[in-house]
Amino acid sequence: MKCSLMKSCCRLLSFGLAALLAGDCVAEVKVTAELSQEGSFFRFENVPLPAIDDTGSKGKWKVVAGQVDANSGSIERLFDGRVPASADQPSENFFFAAGTQNGLITVDLEQVTDVAEIVSYSWHTDSRAPQVFSVYAATGEEPGFAFPVSVDEISNTSGWKKIASVNTRQVNQNGVQHAVRIFEPDAILGKFRHLLFEMNATEPGNRFSHTFFSEIDVIAGDATKVQRITAPEVREIKFTTTDEAYRFTIDVTQALELEMWAAEELNPLIQDWYPKIVAMLPSEGFEAARHVRFRFLRDEEMKGIPAYASGPTISMNAEWFRGQLNGEARGAVVHEMVHVVQGYSGRNHRGRGFVAPPGWIVEGIPDYIRWFLFEPETGGARLSAERLKDAKHDASYRTSANFIDWVIRNHPNDGRFLEQLNAAAREGRYSGETWKELTGKTEQELADAWREGRQDDR
Repeated sequence: MKCSLMKSCCRLLSFGLAALLAGDCVAEVKVTAELSQEGSFFRFENVPLPAIDDTGSKGKWKVVAGQVDANSGSIERLFDGRVPASADQPSENFFFAAGTQNGLITVDLEQVTDVAEIVSYSWHTDSRAPQVFSVYAATGEEPGFAFPVSVDEISNTSGWKKIASVNTRQVNQNGVQHAVRIFEPDAILGKFRHLLFEMNATEPGNRFSHTFFSEIDVIAGDATKVQRITAPEVREIKFTTTDEAYRFTIDVTQALELEMWAAEELNPLIQDWYPKIVAMLPSEGFEAARHVRFRFLRDEEMKGIPAYASGPTISMNAEWFRGQLNGEARGAVVHEMVHVVQGYSGRNHRGRGFVAPPGWIVEGIPDYIRWFLFEPETGGARLSAERLKDAKHDASYRTSANFIDWVIRNHPNDGRFLEQLNAAAREGRYSGETWKELTGKTEQELADAWREGRQDDR
């Protein structure tokens, strides 16, 4: 019997979910999927927040096939009653390694249990947001019951009954939270002790497309009786550029003391400088993110890092920013906005000779724009003649920014040097020869002249 599919809508967006789910299901099992783009916490119109004390939280979870990604949280992330605070927190999710096509996870509930429903949650900015998996169940008492050790063995392993297959990739949206509920109306899914999840990559051929699973609830009995996580009150500042070409959100939920500063200082800075940076760094066929999120996180989550960009989201260390409001806070935001605009992931070029640019280019360009265009009066990237003698142009950050500034002043290339250098990096065609192509001088010749502090004789 085919799965019955219910339509669901999220708080901000409404999706028709026809043809969303694939595969055969048992009896009257229903699978509903709901998506949301609201805020910095899981919020769905019909699916409740993840449970804290569901039956799954007391079970024994184990990876039996597939390699866990080195950046993934432990398997406990699937049942610890916690969820990430943003769309890109690898350590707060569980996911399989890049290049792994599938993986198997088993859950031992330790006794035969009336399983009422299974609910899975995920969140990411891109191909790691959708959910593509199948779930099987068994009591463990079936004749010939055994645990498969690979996906290929599932069909030949006795005792397992397929409950449902899920595929939400057809309606993926950037920044989307996905929730999938597997249940049987007016009944239980069945009496089971063991569950088996076959996790699949969401985009075959894309190495980086294993779902960021934030939580999987296995609920026995009345789902209304379980304890749910509590969502914090979300505090956001939303605004656009004057022409409404770009939208911005500043999430101050975890840093309410910075709300006024964000509104009075950060808001106008972003409005002014984001479109400026976009205009500085164009390339053929490239379109910068139209909606950029800024969110303050605790130092514990940031692991001491002042700020970082991931896709169209900029994370800011609340503790660090509090101490730098009259110091480096504004410049740090400009630096991270450049990363958003750079778009050096190479996602659209992989498999076509894309070469990732070196780190000193990735960081040197944002620091050039920050120190020489946004706040040149601070002299934050100046180097004395003495320091120049031993400086390395590819040392990254401020030093590389100083080198890039020197090259631009001596080889302006009709004012397009920065644009062309960035385009080469973004399109995966940057190499040491790029400098000669743009200036007529090799990278080493330019570096030697820069260290000597002389005006080039172009």
